[in-house]
Amino acid sequence: MPAMPISSNKPLVIPIFIPYSGCPHRCVFCNQAALTGSTTPIPDPVEIKNIITRFLQFKKPFRKPIEVSFFGGNFLGLDPKIISTLMAPVIPFLERVEIDSVRFSTRPDTITEKTLSLIEQYPVSCIELGVQSMDDAILARCRRGHTSADTKNAVALIKKRGYGLGLQVMVGLPGETREVTMSTGAAIAALKPDFVRIYPTLVIADSALAAWYKNGKYTPLCLDECIDRVKALYLMFTAKNIRVIRMGLQANEELDSGAAVLAGPYHPAFGHMVLSEIMLDKVKSAINQIGDASRRLLLSVHPSCVSRMQGLKKNNLDRLKKEFGFKEIQIIADPLVVPDHVVVS
Repeated sequence: MPAMPISSNKPLVIPIFIPYSGCPHRCVFCNQAALTGSTTPIPDPVEIKNIITRFLQFKKPFRKPIEVSFFGGNFLGLDPKIISTLMAPVIPFLERVEIDSVRFSTRPDTITEKTLSLIEQYPVSCIELGVQSMDDAILARCRRGHTSADTKNAVALIKKRGYGLGLQVMVGLPGETREVTMSTGAAIAALKPDFVRIYPTLVIADSALAAWYKNGKYTPLCLDECIDRVKALYLMFTAKNIRVIRMGLQANEELDSGAAVLAGPYHPAFGHMVLSEIMLDKVKSAINQIGDASRRLLLSVHPSCVSRMQGLKKNNLDRLKKEFGFKEIQIIADPLVVPDHVVVS
């Protein structure tokens, strides 16, 4: 079956979590049960059917296409019989056109002509690669078991088959400097993926990194530094028309409880904070160009960007008042303003 085209619309993604499944070993930062909130390695067919049915019941009419996505494991590292078992309950939904396609995440070193041939029979729209870094020394330190060359080879094979391509990168890995963060970003941008996800490195309980943290061998990034690095990556990618579809981990009970995350730049609104910083930078730049500013500041933004302009707990407004001495700041929701832009007056 030919690869399904990747859509530019916002799809409804139905996640099926397969923590650790297909992974040949555990990376130093990994505890998938905590990251995904799931402790079931391989959901059975009945469970998969129920998950899809539940999501479809609450689907909004405008959400299209509808994709089942296998996350949290190494999909093409699974035994072919297990892949078939996972796909079996999905097929009837595809045949009834209740869902449109399948996507999954996998390791770069599992992408070969042979493994891609195994999924030809399924309507796969997109493959995401857990790249994490393009620095071989850091990949080795994190016990990834693959190299940057494996990523480049995998990308070439995926594009050859016509699949949509997503790349996942981590910021703040052991030994990673800001310079390495940016060089990894540049290398990923050069691969021209359809989209990327950017994750902060967290110290997760029961991971090897947790032991390193406790004995002083690893210090995670602080929240502000991580936001600053992710902001730089976001601007790099979007300048090259590469979509950034997620920044920060998806919040769940395990992460929000505080028990799973021992240290590191976790925040349930991480992505929002990055985008708010970008809006703040744009306002500061405009104010500096204006020169002498009045005591009153008017900021016109698209209605979808009002919260982003305000910042978390209206922090952006407080910072602008403190830095520039404004007595009053008013945000105007104007649908004529291009999203992610701000008009300063």
